[in-house]
Amino acid sequence: MIKKAPHKSFYSEFTSFVRRFNQEAMLVAVAQRALSLPRNFGIDNRGDRALRATPPWALAAVAKAAIVHGNAHRRAVPRERDLVMACHMHNNLVAPELDVPELNSAFAILARLAFEQFPYYERGLPELARPAAFFDDYSGRKSLEVISKESMRELVGADMVTATGIVLMLATGAEINDGYFNPGWLDQINFAELLAELPREQILAVVNSLFAWDMDEFRREDAEASVRTPLPHLDRYAFNPLTSRPFVRLSDGRLIAPVPQLIPRRLTPLELYYAGIKRWGTAFTRDLGELLEDYVGRQFQTVPDATVYSEVVYLQKKQELKSIDWFVVFDDLVVLIEAKATRSPLAARAADASARTAYTQTLGDAFKQLGRTSAMLNKDVPEFAHIPKDQPVIGIVATLDPWYVANSLARDFLPEASLPTLVASVGDLEKLVAIGQRQSVSEILTQITQAGDERQTWDLGAAIREFGVPTDRNPLLQQAFDRLPFDHTQSDQAA
Repeated sequence: MIKKAPHKSFYSEFTSFVRRFNQEAMLVAVAQRALSLPRNFGIDNRGDRALRATPPWALAAVAKAAIVHGNAHRRAVPRERDLVMACHMHNNLVAPELDVPELNSAFAILARLAFEQFPYYERGLPELARPAAFFDDYSGRKSLEVISKESMRELVGADMVTATGIVLMLATGAEINDGYFNPGWLDQINFAELLAELPREQILAVVNSLFAWDMDEFRREDAEASVRTPLPHLDRYAFNPLTSRPFVRLSDGRLIAPVPQLIPRRLTPLELYYAGIKRWGTAFTRDLGELLEDYVGRQFQTVPDATVYSEVVYLQKKQELKSIDWFVVFDDLVVLIEAKATRSPLAARAADASARTAYTQTLGDAFKQLGRTSAMLNKDVPEFAHIPKDQPVIGIVATLDPWYVANSLARDFLPEASLPTLVASVGDLEKLVAIGQRQSVSEILTQITQAGDERQTWDLGAAIREFGVPTDRNPLLQQAFDRLPFDHTQSDQAA
């Protein structure tokens, strides 16, 4: 028997179906379904029936359609089968982009799918602990323009450790209350102990600053984003305001997170990127670049068998130049690291015609810098005398967010690397460092970058997964997590 291909729906048909139902009832249904999915997504549960039928990225799209296109006057309440149908329609949308030459390359197809889906796999301790480790624990090696503990408190609504505790409270509360958080709960006597650790005014400040908005604000943000970054033929991959603020304020004042999986990552440096730019402009991005560079160095300084050296300033033809950011030296390997904090723009995440340019400008420049520094190591340049010249050398481009398929299909248009080079997000480097507390990082990197090894074309996190064990912990993340303002049980991996 020949299996019938699934019916394809246009995006307008998908939104029309969703808007049949009462707006708030649909958001409640989405939240309940999202909370029924496996707690951690991965290869171990990719066959889960609920996850396959209603993946979180499809649920987020349903919630967006309900808010943007629906209204509170519809009487129909969605049943489980209605929500499954909505996700089925989203999973089987007509793909007009495949008829556009600039949008239908293998790179574009895989990149946009990766950016749509893979962020939902990044959950656990790193997303909760990273803000404090990244911002609060800065070494102070340079004077920053706008970022300080005080300025970040103004941006976020509380100091970073308290804000992280609030995020954990919001995520836990949403998990046990069908996605809801009711500010009125703070008046209840059973919240007194919590308020002794997390002050009420700071909870409300964090919620209002970063986590919640009403329906009108949501629709306005969506409309403004579509004007800022028009994406013809790519409606499915357009900006979803839930990724910016995961809670929506309902008519009775309660807040609901239609996709609670989005709550933990809202406070990460990656998600604070645009909030900081809105307040401080490019000065914030310059500071963020310095913080990322410092954070990467501090991460590798915890690896037991590594010696870490900072950038070298050297002269070439009477011109003062700078090397890559970090040299990580092992007994049998030298790793050159160049950090890039530029976030992948929305158009690149949707893999429109500008995506190649975005990849080339950010990653291509790093490739060239790695190549120049590698060339200096092969010359008798006195400023590099402390770096071994008789060991294999590989390069890593450390990025604030994942630049998916940068190690594979993007290599077709990126500058040719003069040494084995991996692009790795800060999250993947945290995993590598966690593993490196008990196993040689140099051996792992040497294995996966040897000629013919397919793993060098994967994202680093996937390439090193086989080396990890559940007890791996990243020292910097663990230290940050241990500073949270109340007792907690650690149920997620640090690696």
